[in-house]
Amino acid sequence: MELRRVWQRWIGLWTDRPGRQGTILGSRYVIRELLGMGSYGLTYLCTDMQTGEEVALKEAKPSKGKLAVQLLHRESDVLQHLQHPAIPELLHTFTVRRRHYMVTEYVRGQTLEQLIFEQGQQYTERECVELALQLLAPVAHVHEQGYIHGDVRIPNVILREGQVHLIDFGLARRLGEPLLPELKRRLKDVLEPEDEQAVPDQDLQDIGHFLLFLLYSSYEPQKGHEPASWQEELRLTPALHEMLERLLGLRPAYEDGAAELQREMNRLRLLL
Repeated sequence: MELRRVWQRWIGLWTDRPGRQGTILGSRYVIRELLGMGSYGLTYLCTDMQTGEEVALKEAKPSKGKLAVQLLHRESDVLQHLQHPAIPELLHTFTVRRRHYMVTEYVRGQTLEQLIFEQGQQYTERECVELALQLLAPVAHVHEQGYIHGDVRIPNVILREGQVHLIDFGLARRLGEPLLPELKRRLKDVLEPEDEQAVPDQDLQDIGHFLLFLLYSSYEPQKGHEPASWQEELRLTPALHEMLERLLGLRPAYEDGAAELQREMNRLRLLL
């Protein structure tokens, strides 16, 4: 078994090597840089030679075989059903020499992860609620079209000119759809039983964690104090405290989903 893993790792290093800058893919897209390498895909910033526009091009990771291709095709299928200004538009899919690609609009900006952990950006309660409220718009659209995003986290939220954009639909799936068996095995250590079937509450819980990351950006630990729960460490407006507990499953959830949460956030924003 160990020899097999070593062999698979070696094959992966060979087949998954990122394309070089200047390489042309599909006789149309010029690689400018590697944006990221995930478990099942490689994403590049490219120039579309036909339009001159910047685009994001995602390649199914060759070493992951049929599963990576299946995930890429599912992601493109989800995106073609979504039309929202805060969600990248699907532009093109193609296959060259058994390699599978998907091209989307490129959202130039910085992720909330970069802003918080690399630039030290801090957010007030009001700013946190306003950003979460912006994020709810594309999330609600995804739910209305019959899907969940499945990975609403600060690395997948980009701020461009003050506007929130939701990216990376690699784990998106139809409402009620179970996780693929291969993904279920990979996530078994962190997967909750209720996460196996796609339901909107999963995205809303992610928004709760998103809010916590933003709120902690301005938290100053007290010297000599032991780490405690967020309820003890964060001094929050009572209404925001209650909202977080509902999002994180510590109180009854929002029965009307994103629509009810949007109404509550709008009311809360007026109080802050």
